[in-house]
Formats: sequence, structure tokens, C-alpha cells
Amino acid sequence: MTNIPQRIGNYLLERQIGKGGMSQVWLARHRILDERVVAVKLLLSQEPEWVDRFTREAAITTRLHHPHIVQIFDHGYQAPCYYTVMEYVPGGALRELLKDRRPLALEQTLAIFRAAAAALDYAHAQGVVHRDVSPGNILVDTSRPRILLTDFGIAREAAQAGLTTINKVMGTPGYLSPEHAASATSVTYLSDIYSLGVVLFEMLSGTLPWDHYPGMPDASGGPFDPPLPLRSRGAANLPPDMDRVLNVMLAFDPAKRYPSAQAAVDECERVLKRHSSTTQVVPTRLNGGPTALAELLPEPEPHAVERFLSADLLKAPLEESRRHAEALADPGTIARLLDSWSAAGWFRRPLLGRQAQLRRVTTANIYSYTLRLLCETREPEKRVVEPDVKAERIKIEKERDRWGIELPAPKGFQEEAGAVVRLPGSARVTSCTVCEGIGRITCPRCKGRQRIAIATPPAASQARRRPAPGGAAVAVPAGANAPTSSPAAPRLAPCPDCEGKGALRCDACQGVGRMLEHLSTRWYRRSTTHSCHDELPPVDEQWLLRNCTMREIYHEQQQGGVRDEWRQIPRVRDEIAAFEQQLDASTRIVLSELVITCMPVTEIIFDLSNRPVATTTPATPPDTGQFERWHIFGFERRLPRDWRFLNWDRVAAVALAILLVLTLLLTVLVITR
Repeated sequence: MTNIPQRIGNYLLERQIGKGGMSQVWLARHRILDERVVAVKLLLSQEPEWVDRFTREAAITTRLHHPHIVQIFDHGYQAPCYYTVMEYVPGGALRELLKDRRPLALEQTLAIFRAAAAALDYAHAQGVVHRDVSPGNILVDTSRPRILLTDFGIAREAAQAGLTTINKVMGTPGYLSPEHAASATSVTYLSDIYSLGVVLFEMLSGTLPWDHYPGMPDASGGPFDPPLPLRSRGAANLPPDMDRVLNVMLAFDPAKRYPSAQAAVDECERVLKRHSSTTQVVPTRLNGGPTALAELLPEPEPHAVERFLSADLLKAPLEESRRHAEALADPGTIARLLDSWSAAGWFRRPLLGRQAQLRRVTTANIYSYTLRLLCETREPEKRVVEPDVKAERIKIEKERDRWGIELPAPKGFQEEAGAVVRLPGSARVTSCTVCEGIGRITCPRCKGRQRIAIATPPAASQARRRPAPGGAAVAVPAGANAPTSSPAAPRLAPCPDCEGKGALRCDACQGVGRMLEHLSTRWYRRSTTHSCHDELPPVDEQWLLRNCTMREIYHEQQQGGVRDEWRQIPRVRDEIAAFEQQLDASTRIVLSELVITCMPVTEIIFDLSNRPVATTTPATPPDTGQFERWHIFGFERRLPRDWRFLNWDRVAAVALAILLVLTLLLTVLVITR
């Protein structure tokens, strides 16, 4: 479209200041109010889909009233195009600041990051997903320190997604989340957090998080590898934990990203201040009194789970834990909780919350670990020698040892009896050493002569029975005239064992004369499960299991061995080390799985003596041993039973009443006798 009008409503178009795929942005001035300068966006297409998107962008942006979102003043149609009148932001887009591929100043980066995060969280709270967060859609006002998010042209409202095409990928290449590659309808508010992470990486380093500039992602993949370390991109003077923050924002699994843009900002600021804990919340003042004990103590180091597994943790439970900790940091909340505990039992100390003077409140996550290991045993190689009866062709292949052969993939953590397998490259054909390759051996009975000597009966024995006329045998009486007996010569006969052949089939080679030698091993798989948890405060664990729920925050598997980062967690490291000491050279871990659950535990230190709060200095923190120490367990805020906080007056009164009743009954029994 070249026929651009010179005037739109009351505004005169002065010059073009921007251009998109289907639109142009013009600087315009009110025809009467000279100081009134606006930006007019003109749609260059008349296609119904683009007109609908253009109108929807104006409708969405109009109802978003936020200091970091560009405001819409007017929208309509003036032949030959649709237009939107919006506020003019001098200075242009963030893209212009990054065109030299140089990092921005850290202070400016944080200012842009905070403003864009606040705008996104506000839009998400209104049910709007931007879907195109990129440097081209973040405006930097140079006339005053102001950052604005713009261009909701492809935004989607959670309650209305009719214009979303399932198989169409829309947005700025290089800043799209993995969900874009699957389907446009898969994009959620967590996708905006991914895109904001790419923008943050570019502001800190001047380049994108990957070595190659990605094209438009599709269903086959995209630029979704873990980001390169900032230091490798030349970003100096940044703490290493900034890479962890970016890894979380750019997690492939949306559930592992920060649950809000503000959560990412908070974590980034904690890292830059060398305080990276995401689950420790300690109030600085309690009950309006002087400096509290918490203010005098250094903030604890983050838990090893948060330090080494941060990128793979599910962020929703951790965010819930953070909100839980913030709520319990309020002394009023603690007081109401203690009063509620008091009211739940007649023998409990009444109005405990009103009497307690809080000295310190600390919340931390207690982690529980379930480690599953599947071990595969491959017994030492055995040489097998068997007859080469089939005479099959032996495949020529590379020789491998028992750990170099490929076995069926594990079926989860299911135990398998396995089998005996031949080692590739170990088979060879040899001559039978028993028959020397002939296949036959000399008959041991006839010694290869094919005949054996058979003894004949003596002559005297034959004379005793003479044949009578007619063929009947007639016995010669004893003492009659009989010939004298003499030894008979032996008679040769065929050997019955070898049937006169002089040789037998070799049993070792089964007559083929060849032997097949190869190495084999027997394999099988066994699984084990190991459970442990962080050290708990003094509590009945059975009561804890009945009353509190652990939330799963980590569930990962590893093929072959265990992950190195698992060994950074003390409890898990000890379990792995103890198990590996039991293994020998024939057994290895082929599949491992670690499941981590968490539960917040809040420690409260308070005073019930109504003594005045002593003023302390950082060099001499107050002695917490003189105060009461109690714990609040779980997201359910459970307080365990504790004899220290019973109403001993009532207990004594009831005990005395029972004693009197028993005394009275005993007296009656004595009298009635």
C-alpha cells in the first residue's frame, strides 16, 4: 500500500519512524494542539485475519493500564487503512541499543529487566500472554527514564484463543520458547518468561545465548539447547550464579521456569547482592521493637539443592514456599496461629499468641530424598568351547569386553534375570585337540586293530557230548573212555564296540573335528531404593507424616551412573558413596533416579516472661537460649504437641479432682466393709 493519507483524524502524519511486516508507524502531531505528539500505527493489509489481529491488539492494549505498557488513545478505519493512535516514546526500541552487539551497562540492564518483568506480570494477571517478547517490542524512552512494552499484535487472552492457528508459529526468531515449536496454542505466560530470559542474556552479553543464530523453530526442533555461560560471551564482572538464573528462565520444561517474571527479578537481584537463597525469609523487625536478632545475623547460604539443581527444580512449589515464608514473617500471623493452637485444646495455655514476644522467625525448606538405583551385573568372561556342528559363518566384528557389548535397554527399575551372551569378536574355530581334527578316535577296546580275540571252549568239554546217530546228543558217562582235555586256541572276532572299524566318533567335537571357542558373560539387573532427609527439628516423625505433605520439586533420571550434581547434596552423596562401596568390578549403576520433595519449617524464638527487650549490637547478639524455641511444620502450618505450653493450672486442677474422687471412692469402700 503506497497511498498513505496525510491526515488521520485530528493528527497530521509527519514522518515514518518504524515498520513491521504488515504495518508502518508514523510520528503524528495534533492539528490544533501542537504539543500533542503521538505515534500512529497503520495496517497495510486488508486481509480479514490481519484486520482482526490489528483490532484485537488495540482492544487488548486499551484495557491494560500499566506505567510500563504503551497506552492506546484511538482506533478506527480511514480509507484505505486501519489505524491505531498510541503514545509516542522518544528513543526507539531496545533493538537499537543492541545493534552494535555490545552488552549494556548493568544498571541499565536491570532497569529494563525490572520494567519489562513488571509489565509482563501485570498482563499475565489480566489473562494476556504477549507471545512476542523481544528487543524490538521493548521501548526505551530517552526523554525520561521510562521503559515500555508494546506490540500485543499476536497476544492471546486465556479466555479467548479463537484467532490462534494451531500449526502457525508467530513471533521473533531467536526469542521464541520451545512451546512455539509444538503449537501456537501451547504458548503460556511461562513462554513470555523464556523470551524475557533471552532478552536478559542479550543485554548482559550483547549476543544471543547460542553459537548459531536460530531460524524460525518448527516441530523438528529449534535453538533450545542450554545457554552458553555468560563468561564465554565476554560478560565479565558478573557472579557465576547469574548463569543459574538464566538457566532457570530458559529451562526447556516450562514447569522448571520461574513462576513469575518478578520472581526472576528478585532472584537476579539476590545474586547480584551475593544473597541467592530463594526459600529463606527473615523479618528485620518484630513487634515494632528495636533491632531484632535476625538483623544481627548473616543471611544463611542457600541450600545445596537450590544451588546445584536450581535449573531443574519445579518452581511453583518453591514459589509457594516463599509466599508461605513471607506470610509467617508477619508477627500478627504468628500470633493468630499460636492463639488458634491454644484454642484447640482445653489443657493448652490460653492466648499463647498474645503473650509471646517474638525475637526471631526463620523459615527454611527441609528436603527429603528418594534415590532409586538399577544395577547391572556382568559376570567375568568365561571361555566356552563347543563342537562346531552348525559350521555357521562367523561374523567379523570388533572385539569387545563384557562392558562393551550392547544389552537390551532397562525396563525402568524392573529387575531382570538376564541371560548368557557371547562377546563380539571373541569367536574362533579350532581343531579338536582330542581327535586332532579327524573327528574319530582309536577304539580303546581293539586299539584300532578292528578285531578282538575271543577264547574257545576246551576240547574235553566238547568230547563229553557226542552226537548220537540221528543227531541227538548222547552224554558220556563218567569214568568211561573219554579223551584227555587240552587248551583251545583263541578265535579272532570283529570288535563289537567299534563294529570292526577300529575307531569311534569323537564325543568332544561330535565327529566334526572342529571346535568353536568364544567368550561369554552372564548378566542380570537388580534395583534398590534409598531414602533420607535433611535433619529435622525434634518432632515425632509419625505425627509429621500424618499432618504434613511434602511437595515434589525434582524428579530426574540418569542413564548410566548418577549425575555429578547429585553428589553435591550431602545426604544424597553419603547414600551414593555407601552404596558404591558395596559394588565390585562386575557391577555398575545403569539407571538412577532422584526424587526430591520439600516442606517448609519455620523456627520461632519468643519470650513468655514479659521481660524488657535488651538492646544489642551486631558484635553481641542476644542469647537465644533464654527464650522459647518452637517450630511450625509444613504448608499446613502445623504446631506439634509440646508440654511446655500446657495450662498447668488446669492440669493440676483436674489431677486434684481425680485424686479427690478416688479418695472418696476408697473411703466409701472401706466404710461399706
